[in-house]
Amino acid sequence: MAKGANDNDTNRFRELAERAAAVALSESVQLKLWPDDRRGAPNALLRSALFSAGKPTNTRKLFKEHMLAVLGPIQIAYSGPQLYQPELDVWLELVHRCRLRELGTETEFPVRSFLKSLGRSTGKSDYKALVGTFRLLATTLIEVTARDEKGRVRGYMGHLVDSLEHNEATGRWRVSLNPKIASLFAPTEHTWLHAGARQALGRSFLAKWLHGYFSTHRVPLPISLERLQELSGSSTKQQLRDFRRSVRRALEEVAVVELADGRGFEWRIDADDLVHVQRG
Repeated sequence: MAKGANDNDTNRFRELAERAAAVALSESVQLKLWPDDRRGAPNALLRSALFSAGKPTNTRKLFKEHMLAVLGPIQIAYSGPQLYQPELDVWLELVHRCRLRELGTETEFPVRSFLKSLGRSTGKSDYKALVGTFRLLATTLIEVTARDEKGRVRGYMGHLVDSLEHNEATGRWRVSLNPKIASLFAPTEHTWLHAGARQALGRSFLAKWLHGYFSTHRVPLPISLERLQELSGSSTKQQLRDFRRSVRRALEEVAVVELADGRGFEWRIDADDLVHVQRG
């Protein structure tokens, strides 16, 4: 009698375990497999001041539940150190590699190949800088909320990077992303950036930000210089006339790299300081 009861308990436990495993499998999430020459990024982040277009400094501001400037009916609360375009370069590459596996599982890679993918050198200082960026990204916390067309609230609250582990002896890293971050990569809410064009912009941080921003629009609407200054996280201490000159130079750089890849990119700034862009 006791043995039969134990067998029943064992069978029931096995059945529950199999059912739980089936549920876990059905809930597994993997990002869309975009081409290797692209880098996927959420529109909400590319249209915000999360990764500033400013010049990185040795001392960074620390934010706590700071409401970022962002385009559209979206809110982004950010806690962590000030982030810049070089951090976006690294995060895009991390996401690119993690797309090949289910989110939440670890993706392993050698640091050397990671640096080469970024177009960077592979010396000790480059390795140290990359490790520093990994640590910065691991300390971030973002809360992205938006309402859909039916008024329902959706979004993501979590880290940009869920976990990081490195082995200095082998020079390899393991990284994982929160599966729930997939909500930011919905079909119409993320963009495949041209990796070569972005890399060609080098340390032109405003050009990189503008390239990302306008890539999220098939038909960009005119936008004021003042709004671009806010969204890009550019210094508000900069006079508008100076920012106008910076934007002109940056847009011309974007046009050059887009044309080099066979894509059209025309722009103008009108008398009312509205920026008009037409993408080919």
